[in-house]
Amino acid sequence: MNEISKPITVAREEFKQDILKLCEKSGLPPFIVEDVLKYFLEQVHIASVEQYKRDKEEYDKAIQQEKSKTE
Repeated sequence: MNEISKPITVAREEFKQDILKLCEKSGLPPFIVEDVLKYFLEQVHIASVEQYKRDKEEYDKAIQQEKSKTE
């Protein structure tokens, strides 16, 4: 049986709704939630930059390998 993968747009919206529900359920005041979300965003940004660097490095290496095959 083939597994149906969830479209990224659907996963994104569900993720946003889950975070919103969690924030509402926490009972924390908005200024605390804001501070926590800022910290979370910083951590995600760091991970995103690192992922970009790894992807770019792998891509550049693949291009160089492809070039060396044709020379």
